[in-house]
Amino acid sequence: RHCMPVEEDEANVSVLEAKYPGAMPYFFSQDPDYTTVKERVAKLCATGEEAKDIATIDIAISALQIAEYLTPMMQKELKA
Repeated sequence: RHCMPVEEDEANVSVLEAKYPGAMPYFFSQDPDYTTVKERVAKLCATGEEAKDIATIDIAISALQIAEYLTPMMQKELKA
């Protein structure tokens, strides 16, 4: 079972809460991940190097197509 934030992130969450009062709490626990994504995408833009483990537009489109396909099936199952 996943719990957010994990113990390692607790100190960082407290610092970010003080620095950015009023921001949505999930930003704080995911801050290290956001930083990684931003760095990889910026490197792609600057150098053309592949952004490792970052979804492309094509992957996003495929994910949405799968969701559209599965939605009616799941809705039917939930009504049963």
